[in-house]
Amino acid sequence: MRVLTLRIQAYPSDLNPSGTVFGGWIMSMMDKAASIAVGDLIDATAVTVAVSDLHFIKPIQNGDVVTIHTTIKKIGKSSIAVYVEADVLCRKSYCDTRCEMQVTNATFTFVAVDKNGDPITVRSVLRDNLSKEVVSLLDRTVN
Repeated sequence: MRVLTLRIQAYPSDLNPSGTVFGGWIMSMMDKAASIAVGDLIDATAVTVAVSDLHFIKPIQNGDVVTIHTTIKKIGKSSIAVYVEADVLCRKSYCDTRCEMQVTNATFTFVAVDKNGDPITVRSVLRDNLSKEVVSLLDRTVN
């Protein structure tokens, strides 16, 4: 299920010398959103272990409002893969209407860890209030 997880506006301090947002800035925002999505599923620490298929599709401009949606794609024994999409809500004078366009997407993989940083099973730290959609996904994807 695709969920709106984070909204943020790009400011001048987020821009590179070309006048567009640094790639690292949007990647950081996407990682934060993925972390929030994982935190909604488990009651434990989870760390980012991989980012795959990162695509920068269009540049983000100063003042653009970035909406970040997350979708839990896979729940493994100790890992959770989250697909993240960043869209820009264009409010500039050159937009005829409030348009939205995808600017970046990637898959972020997290591993649930204990206090020592050792992997733990996701199933052992699931939150009690999970939606039926998530439980259904869990039943299909956990090995």
